[in-house]
Amino acid sequence: MNCNDVRENLVAYIHGELEKDSVMKIHQHLSTCEACVQEEIAFRKTSRILDQFQFEALPENFDSELEKKLTKVKKTTQPVRTDFRRIVYAIAATIIIMIGIQFFGYHILQSNRQPVHFKDFPTTQAVFKTLESRSEKESQLKNRFLEKYLQSKNWDLTKLKRE
Repeated sequence: MNCNDVRENLVAYIHGELEKDSVMKIHQHLSTCEACVQEEIAFRKTSRILDQFQFEALPENFDSELEKKLTKVKKTTQPVRTDFRRIVYAIAATIIIMIGIQFFGYHILQSNRQPVHFKDFPTTQAVFKTLESRSEKESQLKNRFLEKYLQSKNWDLTKLKRE
């Protein structure tokens, strides 16, 4: 017998489930192979540890009963709608809060402003008068600047005015 055959039958050998012929062949192999002996020792230790625990056999109809209970649990669980409703309620509450903040913020800002009256705005006549006076002032300033500039360059102003 080779190592693979012994390893396949080692558990049955330990529990005494093999025929005498197979037991003798495995026994002969174990007397010459150290690796298989170590594996047999490990299996025997594991078997002793497992023998300390007492396992109860499951009833024959365990699978069908478990399946029935699982289908009942699936039917009785609430749909995901409750989570969806919570999300919708949270979004609606957030929107309402944001509208409230904007509303009160707008009114607070408005209360700090001074009221605007129509009399505060200038009439059209006053606007045109200021524009005329500006243009006159601007032209006077331009002329003064040109005169001073030309004087600094020693140019004749009369020649320029003729041209």
